[in-house]
Amino acid sequence: MADPYTELMLDVHDGVATITFNRPEARNPLGGAMREEFADAVVRIGDMAGDTVYAVVLTGAGPAFCAGGDIKVLREVSENGPKAMRARMTESHATLTRWLDLPVPTIAAVNGAAAGAGFSLAIACDFVIAARRAKFAMSFGKIGLVPDWGAMYTLPRLVGLQRAKELVFTARTLDAEEAHRLGLVLEVVADDTVLERAQAFAARFRDASPDAIARAKRIMAATFETSRDEAFDTEADGQAGASASAYHRAALDRFLAKEPPLFDWDRD
Repeated sequence: MADPYTELMLDVHDGVATITFNRPEARNPLGGAMREEFADAVVRIGDMAGDTVYAVVLTGAGPAFCAGGDIKVLREVSENGPKAMRARMTESHATLTRWLDLPVPTIAAVNGAAAGAGFSLAIACDFVIAARRAKFAMSFGKIGLVPDWGAMYTLPRLVGLQRAKELVFTARTLDAEEAHRLGLVLEVVADDTVLERAQAFAARFRDASPDAIARAKRIMAATFETSRDEAFDTEADGQAGASASAYHRAALDRFLAKEPPLFDWDRD
């Protein structure tokens, strides 16, 4: 597919979309054109998701994943007053909502530093695969800001409230192994294999039911905001809808005929 971007690359190959933040000389700051291009790329992927795209990988070019916001841009926004900053956050949250609501698995391939908004975007993915050299920091406190790009929502859900407060208040740096122990990272791999591993992980969803994945992702995303009874009702609705899919009927037919399943993660 044609790539219209200057600070970001979007590639779709065999159903896996890969977004690469591409200002390596500046450690891929999320500001200016890159921020706008990421917003556009998320919309484009949303139009393809579940059809020609069944998984998404997010990574960075060069030695960093994303070093956070562009400080020069942040200063300009701050000088324009709180209303300007709030408007900027509203735009960010619109993009983040589209990203979180993508009906396909999203995988962060964290190849290096993920600081500030970079950390926030990494944990906004369904899965995080990190290089051994990766570093993570909720660095907002170093410049007198609070976390953004959804970290106030996602971080406590991953590590618990007390640990989230510690990471936010101290703005300290975690290495890949500690991030793994805390549940922020699914896997830690060799530095030169992180993108390959993330893309291979994404490719294994190729034969999964896109309907079942989308329903399960949507239901689990709401788990922390719903009561038990509401969760049970949503689960029942999801199962009823999934059971009516052509994929489900074909999978049952294959099972009864003792044929290999359409989707078998262990087989791959």
